[in-house]
Amino acid sequence: MDITGKTIWITGASSGIGLALAKRLAAQNNFIIVSARSSEKLEVLCSSQPDKFAVLPMDVSDGEALTHVKELLSNITDYLDMLIMCAGTCEYDNGPFLDSELYQRVFATNFFGAVNTIQLALPLLKQSENRATIVGVSSLSTLVPFTRAEAYGSSKAALEYFLSSLRVDLATSNIDVTIVRPGFVDTPLTQRNDFEMPFIQTPEEAASALIDGLNKNKRVINFPWRMVFTLKILYAIPWVWFNVIAKKLKKSGEL
Repeated sequence: MDITGKTIWITGASSGIGLALAKRLAAQNNFIIVSARSSEKLEVLCSSQPDKFAVLPMDVSDGEALTHVKELLSNITDYLDMLIMCAGTCEYDNGPFLDSELYQRVFATNFFGAVNTIQLALPLLKQSENRATIVGVSSLSTLVPFTRAEAYGSSKAALEYFLSSLRVDLATSNIDVTIVRPGFVDTPLTQRNDFEMPFIQTPEEAASALIDGLNKNKRVINFPWRMVFTLKILYAIPWVWFNVIAKKLKKSGEL
């Protein structure tokens, strides 16, 4: 697949992988609709190349605003060739305290945010003259359980099951569904982490790996390869992960 001359909607486009993708795909002669909760950074991006970008402010977790966002989206385009969902959040359960409000916040963005976004995009994706694509950014954390990541990891696992089922149901609708599992990427979100992040990539490196996977028509895109290889080996020998590695990852004082 050659990603050029397409109309693409990217959520979470104000920073990180979303911003890097927006810039890269615009340079490849695509028209990019960029979304995030705040429009300030998006307006700066749009002003640099107004013929390549359109700003669509959106909080993906706000289901009550969908009607308004749908109206704004319809004023921008009557079709989409690709949807790339980069919007996401992470909160750690440091007890674990099992605070239901924390879990609801994380799921509101990482899972229900995807449901909300696809609800808006699906009618427009069906209008594409080409085979359209839905891309959901998950995480390599779905391969093995990480300490304190109960909310984050389970929200991404739910996202993956949702997207996999959607792939089955959209098989006859000329729409592909792709799951992306990045490792650690240097973003405002990961900059809050208080632990070492092996094989961490720049947003530009992550965007390049994602686009390369799409060009190869991969259904699941995993990167970076060194972390993928390590986690798959550990997944194949679960007792090593649970009894050795995972215990060392826990911070002192945790339950």
